[in-house]
Amino acid sequence: MKNGLILAGIAFAVALAYIVGSRLSNEAMAVVVGAVCGISASIPVSIGLVIASGNHWGRNDAPREVSYDYASQRFMPQPPIIIMSPPQMPMQSPYGFPPNYAERVVPPSVPALGAPRDFKIIGDE
Repeated sequence: MKNGLILAGIAFAVALAYIVGSRLSNEAMAVVVGAVCGISASIPVSIGLVIASGNHWGRNDAPREVSYDYASQRFMPQPPIIIMSPPQMPMQSPYGFPPNYAERVVPPSVPALGAPRDFKIIGDE
């Protein structure tokens, strides 16, 4: 019974492929053949990846014993260190007003606004 269902399914798939294949144009058939070839080329790679990810590849099943000699202490795992600094707030003025940051931005050597500037034109005599 089970074998008969499998054979009927295979026969149906072959008949459907023949009917659809006879109605397709050459370009569409090329696309289908390219897709089938691409999928069939990826199957061995997928099987290789499954085999490679499933094996331990040289790892022993027995856990290592922890020793406290110099050689084992060189590679001991370090505990995570998390440093959290408090948020930085601007310095408050002693009189309750916010500090005037514009005075610190402009150095005193810059002339006041509207003062005449001296330009040197290159090439004009």
